[in-house]
Amino acid sequence: MADMFQLNLISSTGVVYQGRVKEVTAIGPDGEFGVLPDHVNFVTSVVSGVITLKLADGSTKEYRLGGGRAEVKDGAMTVLASGNIVAVDPGLEASELRIAERRFAEMSFYDPGYQEAKEALRVARVRAEIDERRRTPH
Repeated sequence: MADMFQLNLISSTGVVYQGRVKEVTAIGPDGEFGVLPDHVNFVTSVVSGVITLKLADGSTKEYRLGGGRAEVKDGAMTVLASGNIVAVDPGLEASELRIAERRFAEMSFYDPGYQEAKEALRVARVRAEIDERRRTPH
C-alpha cells in the first residue's frame, strides 16, 4: 500500500498545486469526502468550499474553490475547478470580517454601496464562522 499519491489541482488559470500528498479532503454534493492512497477510482463534482491537502511532513495546505470536478483514477487525483482557486491564509477570514464590519459601520442605508457592503459582511461572517469551526477540535 502506498503512503502518498499524486494530486493535480487545476484552476481556470492553470496549475495551482501539483505534487504528492497523503490525503485530500473536499466537499461534494453529498457532503465532505476524503481521498487516501490506493483509493477506488471515481468521479464527482466538488462544491464551493475548502479543499485540504495533507502533505508528507504532516502539515496541511488549504485552498478555497468555487466548485468543479474531481477524478480519482489509477492512484492519482485531479481536481478541475470551475473558477479561480485561492490559497487560504490562516486567520484571513477574521481579518476580512474586521474590514467588512468597519466598512459597513461607516455606511448609511442611503449610501449607494450599502447593499453590497451588507452582503460582503454576511459572507465574511459565514467564512469566519466556518474557519473557526474547522479549526476547533471535535
